Amino acid sequence: MNEIDTAALKLRKVMRLLVRRAYAAVGEKGPARSEQGVLVWLDEKGEMTPSALAALEKVRPQTIGQTLDALDRRRWIKRTPHPQDRRQVLISLSLSGRKALNRGRDLRQAWLVDEFKKLNSQDLRAVLAGLEVLDRIAQS
Repeated sequence: MNEIDTAALKLRKVMRLLVRRAYAAVGEKGPARSEQGVLVWLDEKGEMTPSALAALEKVRPQTIGQTLDALDRRRWIKRTPHPQDRRQVLISLSLSGRKALNRGRDLRQAWLVDEFKKLNSQDLRAVLAGLEVLDRIAQS
């Protein structure tokens, strides 16, 4: 394995672990990962149909239906009839859903800030420089 392959493998492992640790920091206080994705889409794009959400999440309609049912039980979404198509419903973020989304974001942010505070100044500078490069990769 060459240096680039090794770097790509290590980055994937590190990203996976960071995401797991961040969601573990939230625990039961916030949305699960599958729920988080749906709440973020609703927050960013506004109300939409379950099929549109499934397409954005790249999952089957049955899968998004299960996630929406879980969010509905927690009262984190609202379902309203589609104004033009009675066969459809529109899903939107409820006030309590927005609060749950923000609470999850705040808990993950607090965890990461705490971890960054543990770094010495040289390591923190290295992380910040690395983030600039990773951001360029993500934006390409």
